[in-house]
Parts: sequence; C-alpha cells; structure tokens
Amino acid sequence: MTIYTQTLQVGFENYMFVTTQLANPAIKTVSKYIEYKTWAGQIWRSEIIESGNAFFHWQGNDKRNGHRDTVINYLLNGQRWQSAIADYMFFHSLEGAEAHGYYDNMIEYISANDCRYQSTFAEYIP
Repeated sequence: MTIYTQTLQVGFENYMFVTTQLANPAIKTVSKYIEYKTWAGQIWRSEIIESGNAFFHWQGNDKRNGHRDTVINYLLNGQRWQSAIADYMFFHSLEGAEAHGYYDNMIEYISANDCRYQSTFAEYIP
C-alpha cells in the first residue's frame, strides 16, 4: 500500500485522512473519517462525501442515523471553530465568522481522548 499526500487542489479517487497526534507526532493513523468534539462537547465522526464537497456526520457509532452537511463544528484550544468544505479544501472560521476565516487542506481539532490532532487528506493507491 502506498499513500500520497495531496498538495494540489484536485480530487481524490480514494481519499483517506492521515491523522497525527500533535503532542506525540509518532502517533499517526489513517482512516476514512475523523472523530472530534463538537461545540457541545459531544463526540461525532465525519467522513467526506460528494467528491470533497460535503461531510457525512454521525454521533458515536450510530452511523445509520447520521446526516449530510457542508460544515463541521469542532473544538480547538478551547475555541469553537467551524469549517466548510469544497473540493477537498477546508474553510476554517472562528465560530463561523467568515470575515476572519482561512483556507487550508488540513484540520486541527480535539478528539475523544482530549488530545489535539491534525488531519490532512491523502490518496490511497492500491
């Protein structure tokens, strides 16, 4: 298996998240979804759908009752962040205030174990 990190703004055939625990960068995982704390402190999971233009969210392990959305609300450094997605690019903004937002191909968030993680897209080549 080979994993290539995507650096150009083009689509993926088989995307994955490469996730690194920032306190201990030796801890890395590869997955189709990220697991994060929401603004309310709940644990949700999200995967990318519609060729990088939407999220599919579900709480805990209840994927059957998940829903589609174009934004994700997550915690980072005690702050409430929101990210929209288009063409596998995130638009991050503090509490959804677009005037001070920025684009990036990675996302940092707090996960279920209260650690800070960074996830970026990669292409899985079978």
